[in-house]
Amino acid sequence: MINRFSLAVTQDKFIKSYPAVDKQYAYKKSYNISPLQKSCIIYKNEQYEMCHAVWGLLPHFSKDRSNAGNLYNAAVEGISSKASYRIPIRQSRCVIPADSYYTQYRGSWYRVMKRDRSPIQMAGLYDIVTLDQSYYISFAMITVSPNRDLAGLEQCMPAIMKDESLEAWLDKSTPLPQVMDLIQVAENYQWVYYPVSDEVATTGTNGPELHEEIKSERTLFDLV
Repeated sequence: MINRFSLAVTQDKFIKSYPAVDKQYAYKKSYNISPLQKSCIIYKNEQYEMCHAVWGLLPHFSKDRSNAGNLYNAAVEGISSKASYRIPIRQSRCVIPADSYYTQYRGSWYRVMKRDRSPIQMAGLYDIVTLDQSYYISFAMITVSPNRDLAGLEQCMPAIMKDESLEAWLDKSTPLPQVMDLIQVAENYQWVYYPVSDEVATTGTNGPELHEEIKSERTLFDLV
C-alpha cells in the first residue's frame, strides 16, 4: 500500500508542470502527505480545475465520516465494479500532483521518484458527499503492479498518467474501456529510489529533511 507522498516543488515549477490550471492557485506544499490530510487534485468540468481534497475516498453514499481515510488506495483490479469506485471511475477521475512517494520495505522507508526529478501525475478518483450541510471532497490513489525499476521494492505503485493521456483521463465523456486502457504500469528505466528517515512514518512530521537520503547498510541485492 502507498500511504505517504510529497508535493514540495516550487510554485514556479508547479505552474510550469500544470499550465492548464489557474496560475493564481496556491497549492499546499508538503514533504509528507498521509491519509486524512489534504492535498490538491486536478479534475475537469468545463475546464481544468484544482482544489484541496482529503486523501482517503469517502463515497457519496456515506452517512457519516466513520470510514474516512480508509480508502486511500484503489487497486486497479475490479475497480470498475466495486461499490465505492464504480461511479467515480466513470465520472470523477482526477490526477494527484506529486514529486515523489514513500514506500516501506523490510522495515526501512524509501523515497521513490522519477529519475529526472520531474513532477508526477498520479491517477486518482474523487467523490463528494454532503455531511453536516457542507461538502466533503476526498480522493483515492489508483495503484497498479510495480514496473521493472521497482519490482524488488514493493508490490504496487501509483498509476501514472502521461501528459498525452491527461485530456482523455479527465474527460467525463471518455468511455470506460478507453479509461481502463489508460491505466498502465509506468514505463521502465525512469524511476529511482533511496532510503530516507523513518520519521516519514510519523503523521504530522514535515520538512525538507524527509527528502534527504540516509546511509543504509542495505544493498540492491537485499531488495531482490
